[in-house]
Amino acid sequence: MLNVFPAKRAPRLNEHPFFYVVFITFPALFMDNLTYEARLGLAMEDIGKQAMPNWLGTARRFQIDRETLKRRFNGSQQSIRLARSETHQCLSIVQEETLIGYINSLSDRSIPPTNQIVRNIAEELIGRPVGKNWTSEFITRYQDRLCSVYLRTIDNKRVKADSIPSLESFYSLVSPIYNLYNNITNNSSY
Repeated sequence: MLNVFPAKRAPRLNEHPFFYVVFITFPALFMDNLTYEARLGLAMEDIGKQAMPNWLGTARRFQIDRETLKRRFNGSQQSIRLARSETHQCLSIVQEETLIGYINSLSDRSIPPTNQIVRNIAEELIGRPVGKNWTSEFITRYQDRLCSVYLRTIDNKRVKADSIPSLESFYSLVSPIYNLYNNITNNSSY
């Protein structure tokens, strides 16, 4: 007897009901959490693995501009951060990383640098003077990576609290209570 019904074939990957959820929706949700530069880096890595680069498909999958991906991959365009580092910043990114490492190595050797020392090192690196606010902006920009004690700012209340007149007034208030307590404990017998 002849079978008139064709055999069921396995559905193709793109016909599967979970294809859209797994391969389209989930990566899109993941991509929303990444910055544009991170998505661009992942896309460039993906293009590098492809034998024939699929610029449009990769750009859509990583939610980036196709031309930006193409130019960045070919080396004719660089990131905004690198371009700004070359034109607007006193130090390049590599020089800033070197300075951060040197500051932390001085701090590890118990020689934490002051703002003036950081300024002098930066001026030696670039060979010209830096702006008057450059040091404080550099320290603020990299405060989570610098471990020097002298580079941390002390708030105004702490500076005022560490003055000699305030310490004298504190001890003049506390010393009578301290003496009274010592007299009570010395006179009591167990």
